[in-house]
Amino acid sequence: MQITIEELSSVKKKINFQIPSERVASEIDKAYEKIRKNAALKGFRKGKAPQSVIEKHYSDVMADDVLRTLFNEVYYKALADHNVTPVSYPELESDDIVRGDSLKFSATVEVVPEITSVDYKGLKADKELFVADPDKVEKRLQQIRENMAEFSPAEAGVTAVQGDMVTIDFVGSINDVPFDGGKGEDAQLQLGAGQFIPGFEEQIIGMAAGDQKDIKVTFPADYHAADLAGKEATFAINLKEIKNRKLPELDDDFAKGMGDFETMEQLRSKISESIEKQEKERIEADLREMLMKALVDKNPVQAPNVLIDRQVDLMLENSKKRLASQGMTLEMMGMDEASYKSEFRDVAEHKVKSSLLVSVLARQEELKVEESDIEKQLKKIAEENGHDFDKLREFYKNNQQAGETLHDYLLDEKVFSLLISNAEITETAKA
Repeated sequence: MQITIEELSSVKKKINFQIPSERVASEIDKAYEKIRKNAALKGFRKGKAPQSVIEKHYSDVMADDVLRTLFNEVYYKALADHNVTPVSYPELESDDIVRGDSLKFSATVEVVPEITSVDYKGLKADKELFVADPDKVEKRLQQIRENMAEFSPAEAGVTAVQGDMVTIDFVGSINDVPFDGGKGEDAQLQLGAGQFIPGFEEQIIGMAAGDQKDIKVTFPADYHAADLAGKEATFAINLKEIKNRKLPELDDDFAKGMGDFETMEQLRSKISESIEKQEKERIEADLREMLMKALVDKNPVQAPNVLIDRQVDLMLENSKKRLASQGMTLEMMGMDEASYKSEFRDVAEHKVKSSLLVSVLARQEELKVEESDIEKQLKKIAEENGHDFDKLREFYKNNQQAGETLHDYLLDEKVFSLLISNAEITETAKA
């Protein structure tokens, strides 16, 4: 038997096999004998049909059986002998199986590219400098205040103003023809919250309960329903109820109602700390992405298509779950699975390349996750989420997938720290 390996690319290998004619003939005989024992042919008792008849009716079955037998025998041994680790299923090609001839067939597989070393020193990145912004604290306070607002039925004759909660029936039409999804009954919306199409809520301001009115709006050009995007529509509105909004005063009593606070100053301080933490996490995430892009640019590497496919499939499923948690679908975002995969394939490819380089870099620099690293991270998780540390540790100890995910996260953090300590980072305040 002869085996040769063709390097089709850095991520694809073709393994060629040539099986001697004697071995092929032996497997043909075995296959036909197995077929004969079970073949039910008209005019012959089971297992008694002559060889010529069996070959006439079952040559395709024989060929599949012979190829499968020989493939299973030689393929996995060839992988081990030639140190080939596929990340894809083999793509088979075979000559016709003929008694008296040797058999040539091949298995093409995708593999992880061989990366001997990763050049990671001197990566350049611009890091945003965190600057405390008091306006963001006040904006967050106002959001909390609005969420705590109370609504009470408006007196007869009072017209709707910004911030009121209204209950409406509506029927939408385009060129006097109603469209799917354009009808609603007892729909509630807060004026100014931006829940409906731009321009819709503004035209309800000034109406009183019992009023009816036709309002005209234009759907945004990027509206999720493509058949409505950019079109002008008319909505027949029946305003059924108005509830006036009453905002709480931002005083110490308000702060006490928000938790373990005695004064507004304490609440403002806590909000400021929360914003600072979120902003710094965002800045760190942006820096990580910039460094990973710089790492990939500095170390060109090819990614196997099968790994890109798996990554984009994972991203798709995560996006669908995230949208579902918000009561939305891909279709509501103007996409389907095919368009999602097409749009985000480049992102998936970048993630795969980053992962390949990070894995090699960790080995190159002998970065390891120690038990103390795991303990420290579990304590942090327990403290931040109010979990019992011992129970949390037991969970990760007994859950292999969770343990591996935690290990990979901590290893990524070590690589990220290595990149930062060897990078040329310029800090600039956001304009």
